[in-house]
Amino acid sequence: MLSNGEDREVLEWGSSDRSQPNVWFNYRTFGRLTLAYTLALVLAFVFSPNRAQAQSEDQVKAAFLFNFVRYVEWPSEVFEDDASDVKICMFKAEAFASVVKQTVSGKNVGDRNVEVDLIGNAGSTRGCHLLYVGVVGEESISDLVSNLGNAPIFTVSDAEGFAQSGGMANFFRTDSKIRFEMNPDAAKKANLKISSRLLRLARVVK
Repeated sequence: MLSNGEDREVLEWGSSDRSQPNVWFNYRTFGRLTLAYTLALVLAFVFSPNRAQAQSEDQVKAAFLFNFVRYVEWPSEVFEDDASDVKICMFKAEAFASVVKQTVSGKNVGDRNVEVDLIGNAGSTRGCHLLYVGVVGEESISDLVSNLGNAPIFTVSDAEGFAQSGGMANFFRTDSKIRFEMNPDAAKKANLKISSRLLRLARVVK
């Protein structure tokens, strides 16, 4: 489980079983939902449960992405200066990109703003620090990972087995919960350091 200090300032999403945490994210960072937003979300569940479930899952994944950029360390040379933005790039994920933009709007990682950019092709990753890849063909995933090589870009996807194929993290569902796998060896090859706080929540693969 999480330890002292900031690790205790977390919020569980959709699970009463704390031995199997579903999603943890920093409560202080995200604040409280407004009454209007809460009402809108409730109405969405009442009138369109399938759509609301998809929306909430996207919000959970977006919260994860924000914490990935908080708890992954990049080499200093990938930033122009100490105040340069952290850039989350979204590929094959137009609808999800909107949720991520809303989630990270106004959020910072240290002195850095978090920017979300929708890219049109996998070759447009210049300046990206985290790359989220929507579900594409298995061959395309392999090509993407191969083309990136050891570039210092933290790669995330919904594609099953993405982390085992050389990516760094992928989401998966278990017992109606959203969790994630991580490949710390792939991150190490790209000169990225994953915080132990994050690895405690992950299913580690190689």
